[in-house]
Formats: sequence, C-alpha cells, structure tokens
Amino acid sequence: MSCAFSKLVNCSWMSLYIPKLDATCVLSAKAIIHDDVLHIKQVHGTIESCVATCFGLSPFCNLIKYSPFAKLCNLYYENATHHDLQPNEQIGQSMHLLFHSCHKDITNIPVGILVQSKYQRNNAAKIHTPSIHKNCDFGRLPFVENFHAQRIQLIATSSLKRCFAFCEAPTHTTCNSVLFSAQEGTCLLLSRARNLALLGGIIPTLQSSALFFIILRCYNDFILPSAYTIPRFEEIVPTVYTLFNLTISLYPVQFYATKAAIRIGLWETVDETCCLMICLDKFLEDYCNGYYFSYGEKTCLTFSIRKNNSLPNSPLYRHIMQFSDDRENERADNDPPELHVFPILDEVCQLEFYKPLFLTGWSVITEIQSTTTLQECLSNCAEVMRAKNCSAIYFIDESCILLERMPHSQYHFIRQKASVFAELLFCEPNIR
Repeated sequence: MSCAFSKLVNCSWMSLYIPKLDATCVLSAKAIIHDDVLHIKQVHGTIESCVATCFGLSPFCNLIKYSPFAKLCNLYYENATHHDLQPNEQIGQSMHLLFHSCHKDITNIPVGILVQSKYQRNNAAKIHTPSIHKNCDFGRLPFVENFHAQRIQLIATSSLKRCFAFCEAPTHTTCNSVLFSAQEGTCLLLSRARNLALLGGIIPTLQSSALFFIILRCYNDFILPSAYTIPRFEEIVPTVYTLFNLTISLYPVQFYATKAAIRIGLWETVDETCCLMICLDKFLEDYCNGYYFSYGEKTCLTFSIRKNNSLPNSPLYRHIMQFSDDRENERADNDPPELHVFPILDEVCQLEFYKPLFLTGWSVITEIQSTTTLQECLSNCAEVMRAKNCSAIYFIDESCILLERMPHSQYHFIRQKASVFAELLFCEPNIR
C-alpha cells in the first residue's frame, strides 16, 4: 500500500527505510491520548531520525508524534495489549504513529511496494575525492537495487566526497557502491556485482532520503612529474620523536610516493597527531608505516609501504612515511580544483588556479603569442600534455606560456598580479 508523506495520517500501515539503522521500520497511524501514555523524550530532526531514536529506546518507546513543519519529534510509551490501528483525522499537523518493528531483510516487512527498476538517462557524473586524491566516475541506480547489494560498513558522514573516499580508500576492497543520505549523515558501503541486471523488488511505502550510487571507476587526480622517482626511507632525513617509550622517525615525502604503497583505510580525524596515533595503534602496528592527513577534509589515509621502499620496524622503533600534498603551503590558499570542458579536444580537465605570485617547481616549455582567450591557452596545454609533459599555463596580455612540472623546488616561476596561472591536474575524454 502506498500513501503520500503529506497524508500520512490517512494511511493505516506504512514502512520507511531508516539510514542510521540500515533497516526498514513498520509504522501505523494511531491517535495518541496523552492521559494514557508516558512521555519519554523530545528531539528535533527528521522523521527518519525520529524513528531511529524510538528504536534505540525500545521496548520503552512505541508511540511517535512528529511535526514535519517544526521537525519536532515526541516519543511516548503506552503500556497496552490492544492498539487501535484506525487512522485519526483530528490530530492537526502532527503525525501520530505506532511503532511496530524494524527489519534488516526488506522481504520480511508486512507492508511495501513492488517495483520494477529502470535505468535513467544521462546518469553519469564525476566527483573529486581529495581525501584519497582520486576522481571517480559514478552513476545513480534506483533505490530498490541497494537491497541486492552486500553490506560492508555503515559510516557517519554528511559528505558525498568522503563517502566515496571511504569506499575506494583501501587498495584491496570489494566496495563499489554506496547508499548515502546527506540528511541523515550516513554512508553505507556496499558491494554489488558489476554486471548485475536491474532486479527491482519491494521498497518501503514512504520515500527515504538515502540515494544509491554505483562507482564506475576511480583514478588518481594527479600525474607524476616526468623526472620524479620514488624515494627510499634511507634517502630522506627524518624528524625523530619519542613517545610512550617508542622512538618514531617521520620521513616527509610528497603524495606522489604513495605509488609505492598499499592503502589500508580511511578515518575521520581532527588533526595530524590523531592520524599518527592511528598508524601507531596496536591493531595496525604490523602494517601501517605511512599516512596522509588531509587538512581540508580532516581525514587520515593510512598506508603499508612496499618492502623494497621501507625500513624494518621493531617494538621500540617505528619508521613512518609522512605523505603531504605537493607544495602544500604554496597551494594552501588556492580555491578547490574545478572541471573544465574543452569541446575542440573532446576532453575534460581538472584545473587548479594559483593565487601566489612566487611559484616553485616549474620550467617553461614554450610561449605562444596572439592567444586571445584563457580557454585557448588551456587547450594548447591539454593538447600536448602527454607529448611535451605540459601541466600548467601562464596567461597574460594574449601571451600563453606552457610549463612543465619539475620534481625539484629550485626551478621557480614569478607571475604578475594581472595574470592567470593554472595547473592541469589531469585530462581525459569527456563523458556525455
């Protein structure tokens, strides 16, 4: 049976998927007589959060009064063996609901809607996940299809970027899809067979805030500078700390060096110290010898460095690579990267526009005069990105300078205030 959200009181039985529980809960309309019930709690939030709170208090919560306009939730307990399930019209703008049960298996709910899934057109999109330095192509699938996917882990986050990053973070993972609710701040990591046809099935009678996305592919958001070589531990001067009778040597390296590492996992952390403590924790001490803390995302990505690039650890000595963004301080004030489409090349590129005037690690390839637009200058670089290692442009007064990224900071470039300096982080064929 289906009933509209705005007419909930006119529907006797209903079901709703609750993202915080990864379960479908069954409710029915029932007038609340305040003299016969015990008030348990009042909270503000969505109907989904309201039901989740009631479930958490069960068996001492079995009645819900919810106002969708004020987003006010009052929870009650009624000690009764008989419940009148007839809808009541005289309850104003609030919904009066009897809480019955919650089910992990959607086929076990006594009320639902049988649907047939269909693919949506123009469903492909891109997202940048700075926590793991990757770009991901993804698509949206009908909500019902999530019930045919294997559950991996439920994570609390209100960021779709971080949700995708948690799925893709481990090098060895079966996660390839997510059920995400920004409203509820939940991210359910899922594994779904790649070539599985749309199956349809039973869905709750009420629409959930959760959206089902499948990740088509992810790839690095950077290109290694042509002359870059991955350093070994013994080639780097470490910073040495003593903590808990443990000597810790941190070896600062650019994120490029993660090419020689296996990603373990991603955690949300408040600062870099917490990130280091995760790597030092006993449950990771045999594996973790590298980490990357994203200051923008407040996340910690842990690594296991391959043996030929690492040093042996012991109970008293730990050697850990401290990965950081290339020219992290220099790029700190730049705006987030953005995607630009180049129709002539039929490509899409991710660009980062620089604010500092003094820039390190760049070498001029060539200068192209009589370049009238920034788009034309960027296209010139994208066209020779692979042939001539072009990775940035400098545009001023109809002059377009193409630049190559160099691995050493002694190469520098000084730009004028009225100019544009943009790095092309990556380019690929445009998906339409």
